[in-house]
Amino acid sequence: MALDFGVPVTIGGTPGRGIVDENDTVVVTNNGRGEVISGVHTVQVQTSAFPTLANGTAIIVDGVTYSIARKLTESDTGFTKLVLGSV
Repeated sequence: MALDFGVPVTIGGTPGRGIVDENDTVVVTNNGRGEVISGVHTVQVQTSAFPTLANGTAIIVDGVTYSIARKLTESDTGFTKLVLGSV
């Protein structure tokens, strides 16, 4: 990633850059009759730049500390989308 694109990200002491986004996720369903949709923050990073992409790992995104709630590998595995959770 170019150094002028994205925000600073640190995972397991390894610095890099990531692209922050807000995505919708279904948080509650009611037997197919309804659902509650909420926004979740994600950051997309280059998979090979961060050797410790595990759920529960601390992550600093643009100066704010989160944990990795879930990791979602993109189709080509070059990038991974990380769902951010509270510490």
